[in-house]
Amino acid sequence: TGTESDQFMMVYASNQPSQFDEAVMDRIDEMVKFGLPGPEERKKMVALYIEKYLLNPPGRWAKKVTTVDIGDAEIDKVVTETEGFSGRAISKLAIAWQAAAYGTEDAVLDRETFFNTVAIHRKSMEQKESWLNRAENRAESLTTDLNST
Repeated sequence: TGTESDQFMMVYASNQPSQFDEAVMDRIDEMVKFGLPGPEERKKMVALYIEKYLLNPPGRWAKKVTTVDIGDAEIDKVVTETEGFSGRAISKLAIAWQAAAYGTEDAVLDRETFFNTVAIHRKSMEQKESWLNRAENRAESLTTDLNST
């Protein structure tokens, strides 16, 4: 705004704060870091999203998913396999489970598809991370090249 004011508050939220440019960072007075969810939080999220997207999906045309051979042991394994996932990534994983089930005739999600979807989701996240790292390295290289001329 150019002048100090106590009439508003702006909150920025990002799991990639390095993406903010210097002008934005200069205007941030206080920063609070929230880490990625731990095992207990991930377990609660997985349960919440299974309920939300599989067992009681929203919308009048949504179909409930039938899970086969997916119990507490499988959920515990997913909690372990989702180490490093954000809350949004876990939500997207549950939506991917729903899509996988909707791809079957009777909206069934079996144990094999449950775990294959986790593996595919993890691989996709790793690919995105690789792309972001390359983009950051390229940007740093360009900045270094510009500063040295």
